[in-house]
Amino acid sequence: MKTVGLCLEALDVLFFRDGRPFMDGTEQMLSGLPLPQTLAGAICTALMQAAGCDFGRLRHALEEGKPFAEAVREACSAEAHWIGALAVRGPWLARWDKNPATPCEVLVPAPATLHRAKGKTGGQQLFALAPLQEELPGWHPVPEEQRRPLWLKEAVVTEPVEGYLTPAGLSHFLEGKPVSATEVVPAGDLFGLDYRIGIGISPERLVSEESQIYGRGFLALKQGVFLYAEVCLPDDAPAGALDKLTTLAFGGESRHVLCHRLKEPFAWPREVPSTEGQKPLVLLTTPCVFAHGWKPEAFTGRLAAAAVSGSVAFSGWDLARGGPKPTRFAVPAGSVYFLDDLPDDAPFLLAETEDDRRQGWGCYVRGVWNHV
Repeated sequence: MKTVGLCLEALDVLFFRDGRPFMDGTEQMLSGLPLPQTLAGAICTALMQAAGCDFGRLRHALEEGKPFAEAVREACSAEAHWIGALAVRGPWLARWDKNPATPCEVLVPAPATLHRAKGKTGGQQLFALAPLQEELPGWHPVPEEQRRPLWLKEAVVTEPVEGYLTPAGLSHFLEGKPVSATEVVPAGDLFGLDYRIGIGISPERLVSEESQIYGRGFLALKQGVFLYAEVCLPDDAPAGALDKLTTLAFGGESRHVLCHRLKEPFAWPREVPSTEGQKPLVLLTTPCVFAHGWKPEAFTGRLAAAAVSGSVAFSGWDLARGGPKPTRFAVPAGSVYFLDDLPDDAPFLLAETEDDRRQGWGCYVRGVWNHV
């Protein structure tokens, strides 16, 4: 497969709903950041529209339970069958890098183990939790798993860091080195919410309905900030397969982003154990759904500790099938898994179904850790 880096620049404010219903009594609906399935659906739909896909046949094939790739083969001409095999990664927040040698600066959510002194902001020291080696009184892990508590050697009251790691901060974290506060970008420097008021219109009288007033908060990316994505093209994809992908309907209300290719995809940092005592860790960069809640099937018997900060509930509307998708719960990006070992042939994504892998759930980067 060939990986292509895409820059998605918003042409207007964007809107991405979460799993909460929008109904009477809802004061306002706020946009979140896009999820992998939203991006994958937008790109595949745009490519299939450009290829003249028969969406009625596609829906019929999916309703029969056929895999996406097989449904695409039934609904598209032979020249477009490669669309069923492409995979999408992301999206991630990004901004143009001041260094001309690098295409852009991709930012990932701060790791759940990264803390700062509670109640303080600004350029103070950051702390990284790690598994404790000594026995802790009262700690009774499940015998067959023997997970360790996460610990901080400094005696200071802390709270999790919020924001996004720069590439330099991500490299330092994966290398097990201290992360500077300047390497964490506050969310407010990357995006904000644009609040707007709407009213309900009576379809019969074409006037506003009584008491039908609501508010929404649209995602407004700051100047110079965009969404970065990667498309993995199968070997049989034609040259210029993405040339027609110039704009993309992305998210709710058919709002669009400008889509163009980067010269090179982002070079993700990667660190493997190289000294005695070092062990591998995994940092999720996109959310992921696991059959066993917070625990990836791929790490069974290898987990030393984990930091998972809650869950992400999501659903969505299935355009192909013409109905709502079931609500699921994903482990958020920024979750950290400390491992005793990680084989070289570990999967590139932690997603546990073919559809989830195709949509880019469970992207991760590798790093190292040491006991506290």
